[in-house]
Amino acid sequence: MKRLLIAVVILVLGGCAAKTSPERHSLYYARHDPTMMGGNYASRPDATAKTNLPAYQQIYTLGQDAKAKGLTPAQAQSVADDIYKVNANATNGTETFMDLKDHKTQITRDKRATQLWGQTLKDTFLDGYNGIN
Repeated sequence: MKRLLIAVVILVLGGCAAKTSPERHSLYYARHDPTMMGGNYASRPDATAKTNLPAYQQIYTLGQDAKAKGLTPAQAQSVADDIYKVNANATNGTETFMDLKDHKTQITRDKRATQLWGQTLKDTFLDGYNGIN
């Protein structure tokens, strides 16, 4: 019985470690996004993380490419800071309804959500640069 319990714990912990950096950051964002919470709102963090995953994978690849091109750690940090600034300040935009180009609505995004988005993208870039899987 004791060996079975130990085997189950090892398998569970092994499953947690199997996620890549983009997957971890995407899931973290989806679980902590303040706009995804509310009494009348049913959130699905796993689905949100899956939807956002291509953006995180692209940023991770940019980090790997920066390392391959020979950027110094200071230059990589500067690029990561720029990624944060661009994404953390993206608080305005337009949204369409059912892809109807005539029906555009001006939206103001939640500042906390955009800052979290920018920070997780920045961290993903640095993970790619530093080779953290």
